[in-house]
Amino acid sequence: MNRVFLCHYSEVGLKKGNRTYFERILETNMRKSLQRAFPQEKFSVKKELKRFLISFDLDVPVEKVKAALESVFGLENFSPVLSVPLQIDQIEEAALYLMKSRPERTFAVRAKRSDKLFPMNSQEINVRIGAKIVEETGKKVDLTDPEITCHIELMRDAALVFVDRFKGPGGLPVSSSGKVLVLLSGGFDSAVAAYFALKRGAKCTFIHFHSYPYTNKFSQEKVIDLARILNRFQFNSSLFMVPFAETQEEIVLNSPEKFRVILYRRFMMRIAERLAKKEGLKAIVTGESLGQVASQTLENMAAIEQVTTMPILRPLIGLDKNEIIAIARKIGTYETSAKPHDDACTRFMPKHPETRAKLPQILEVEQRLDVEKLVEETMNKMEIVEI
Repeated sequence: MNRVFLCHYSEVGLKKGNRTYFERILETNMRKSLQRAFPQEKFSVKKELKRFLISFDLDVPVEKVKAALESVFGLENFSPVLSVPLQIDQIEEAALYLMKSRPERTFAVRAKRSDKLFPMNSQEINVRIGAKIVEETGKKVDLTDPEITCHIELMRDAALVFVDRFKGPGGLPVSSSGKVLVLLSGGFDSAVAAYFALKRGAKCTFIHFHSYPYTNKFSQEKVIDLARILNRFQFNSSLFMVPFAETQEEIVLNSPEKFRVILYRRFMMRIAERLAKKEGLKAIVTGESLGQVASQTLENMAAIEQVTTMPILRPLIGLDKNEIIAIARKIGTYETSAKPHDDACTRFMPKHPETRAKLPQILEVEQRLDVEKLVEETMNKMEIVEI
C-alpha cells in the first residue's frame, strides 16, 4: 500500500509573492530525483494547499522513495500515507490499520482540516479516532510525549492518514538561487562548502586545479567521485580540470618562497572568475574556514580576493575542522575526501608561509610575472568533464 507520499516544505512557504517560483522548481527537482530512483515506474506529483502529493501507479519500497526525497533540498518532511475518502469510518479504518501493526504503547492523534466543510472539527476527530485505537489495540493516549503519532490531514477530496514522518534536508530548491562555481580540491572542506551552497538553492559547477604530471592522477579521480556524490542533490554538472603546474613553476622561479601559496591562490581566483563569467555563473564558492591554514587569515584572504570583482562565498567560515568532518560523514563525502592525494597548493609548499600578507608587497612581487599570459595559457589547457 506504499503508493502515496505526502511532502511538506517550510522555508519555501515563507516566500509570499515568490512562492510559486520556488514551488515550481521544488516540484521539478522532486520529479527528477524520483525518475532517477524509479526509471520504470509511473507516478504523478501534484501540489495540494502548500503540500505535494506523490502518487505511484504501483506499490514501491518506502526506503527507496526515502532515499530519493532526502536529497531534494526544499523539503521539510515527507510521509507514506493512506489516502481514503472523506468519511469518518474510512478514516478510522485507515488509522486502525496503521496503528495495529506498531509496537509503540503510547500514542496521540493529530488531525488537521484543510477542508473546513468536514462535519467534525479537529478535536472531535482526535477524540473519536483515539478512542477507537484504545479500544482495538490497548494502547494508551499520551498527548505530551507520545511514542507514536497518528496524523490525519483532511484535504479537499481525500483524507490522508499516516504515522511515519521522515525528515527532509530543508533549505531551498537547487537552482532557485542561481549558479555558482565551486573550487573543489578533493579534501573535506570544499565538498562540504558545495553542499551548503546547494542547500541554499545554488546550482554548482566545479573547478579543480591539479599539478599533473608532477602529481599523480588520483586527485582528479577523487574530485570526479566527489562531484558525482554532490550531484545527488542537483542531478548534473560540469567539472573543469585546470592544469596548474606550469603556473606554479613560474611563481616558484620568480617570487619569494613565503608568498607562494598566496600567489597560487590569486591565480586560481583569476582563472575561476574568468571561467565563471564565461559560463554565466554569479559567484565563487570556496571551502575556506577563518584561521584554519596560513592562506585563510583575514589579511591573506583579503590579498587573495583582491584580484576578483565577483562575490566570494565561504559557507564554512565559522566552522572548525571537527564540525566540517562531521558534516562530511553525514552527506557521504567523508570516505572519498579521506583518501590521500596530492593537492596543487601543497606542491612547492614553503616551510614558513606568510600569514599576514601586505597587499603592496604582493603586487610588487607579482609584477615579475606575466599574469595575463599565464592565465590565458592555463585556461586554454583546461579540460571539461561532464558529471
